[in-house]
Amino acid sequence: MVMTHIVPYATDIGISAMKAATLLSVIGGSSILGRLLIGRVSDTIGRKKTAIACALLTAGAMIWLVGSHELWMLYLFAAVFGFSYGGVDTSVGALIGDTFGVHRIGIIIGALSASWALGGAIGPTIGGLVYDSSNNYSAAFAIGILLMTIVILLLASIRPKTNERTPHHEPRIK
Repeated sequence: MVMTHIVPYATDIGISAMKAATLLSVIGGSSILGRLLIGRVSDTIGRKKTAIACALLTAGAMIWLVGSHELWMLYLFAAVFGFSYGGVDTSVGALIGDTFGVHRIGIIIGALSASWALGGAIGPTIGGLVYDSSNNYSAAFAIGILLMTIVILLLASIRPKTNERTPHHEPRIK
């Protein structure tokens, strides 16, 4: 939803179309950086902690977005959102391997990717409908914040297999 509606949101508040479109480049570039750096962090401190931290940062960036009305604020949003979005993707992928093992990773990643694609198909439409009914993006972005909060709670529900909490022990779902 954010990727589809960030440019119209920015142009609605008076940002030029070219500068608004650059926000997508900032999100993409910082996502690459997040994927690379957060992958290493998750190997060091643990996938669950890293995934939760990135999901919290993503939700925080979306809260910031709701109050962003200047270009510098939107660029800061784009950098943080992209970095944490990339970090969530990387750390959750690793967490799946740790949780379920690699012998089922194909079907699990396939199901997760299908879910993301479904969200990518439905999210922009819901965001557009909410915007059309309210003439405001705040409620649409609030839905995204709520969904990230659900992700955080789901990540927090994952428990390690043993009482030890080192990054190399396999967690399991409650």
